[in-house]
Amino acid sequence: MVFCEHVLRSVPVLRCEACPFAASESQDGACPVCAGGVDCAGSVLPIARNPIGSSFPPAVAAALPVGLALVGPVVCVQDELPWAGVARSPVLSESLSGVPVVNGAGALVGLLPAASIALAGWNAAAPQTSFVADHAMSAATIHEVESLGDAFAKMGQCRLRELTVISDGLAVVGILRDLDALRFVAHVARTGARPRPERAA
Repeated sequence: MVFCEHVLRSVPVLRCEACPFAASESQDGACPVCAGGVDCAGSVLPIARNPIGSSFPPAVAAALPVGLALVGPVVCVQDELPWAGVARSPVLSESLSGVPVVNGAGALVGLLPAASIALAGWNAAAPQTSFVADHAMSAATIHEVESLGDAFAKMGQCRLRELTVISDGLAVVGILRDLDALRFVAHVARTGARPRPERAA
């Protein structure tokens, strides 16, 4: 998924291939979609290639929508997954704070805390009828069109390091971490452009 500034919501990245604003090729010859991001010619903030000085004050950068600052895909777990399956998932065990739990339609149900994931392997006596949804807690969320400034305020008020980013219908589109958001605002304020996306490992 990638945040589209024209429709103000996240859309499948393949949709960008048919959009007249998407660059068909980056300057280094790589496909911008395969590189992990889309260089949108219609964006207020194109991806930086040769960053130059900018007069963007940090307050203006912080007014940008949260969706622009999301980095990388988000891993979710379905609410109907048997609890015994959590211990066998290496992707979930590497999570630092928690994993969003979604229902069959992809809507957010809650957050599976990292502590619960770590303890899943030790609780071999968990009943067979136990599911992920039984262990989920409420998640702190922010809508992708809200500003980064709003996200910083919510993190400060709730003493959180990250927020689950949702779209319409509670669809999970990403995780906003405080350091990623701060780096994004600093980069935009310094260059007037979005940072180049990191390639997936």
